[in-house]
Amino acid sequence: SSGINAEWPLRPGVDISCNGGTGYIDVPCADGVLACTSPVWSEYGGLTDQLYKCGECPADSTATCAQCVAEAETGCNVKVAAPADAQTFECFDYSLVKEALVASKIATICHAEKATAIACNKPGSAAVAKTYSVANKGCGPCSEAAKKDKTCFDCPTDKCNSASTLAFVLAPLLAVIFHAL
Repeated sequence: SSGINAEWPLRPGVDISCNGGTGYIDVPCADGVLACTSPVWSEYGGLTDQLYKCGECPADSTATCAQCVAEAETGCNVKVAAPADAQTFECFDYSLVKEALVASKIATICHAEKATAIACNKPGSAAVAKTYSVANKGCGPCSEAAKKDKTCFDCPTDKCNSASTLAFVLAPLLAVIFHAL
């Protein structure tokens, strides 16, 4: 392979490259590659894990992968960064451990634009441990539907969704259950 994309429909004979590698450098693409990929920055999620590289994004990945048409020797997949005035804060993620949702011991770094309110989320009183999935690793608010059906609880301060704050939600619920028995 000569590195020349003979199949390139617009500019035959042009070497195509994308930004990639471990140092975000210009990387030559294989023959026939017509696209470059890059991560996406999103509110509460920050920068996705998508690599800068030659090729197309996986199917159904528009929330995590950006794709551009490679046009020449310089990669079209420009470096993605958080907005200059973005803020960071911390929230706790939850995972299923022995049939219970357990808060992580180390908080997740969350990202939001400067004007966006800080919010963390965690399982609500009606969350079913085996099927519940914490939104954005605990970063950001709950959906209105999840709040309404009490499967998600959100709060407005840094690290406000720790396991100790979950006890305040569950204690009254347990008191009602045991009183009913």
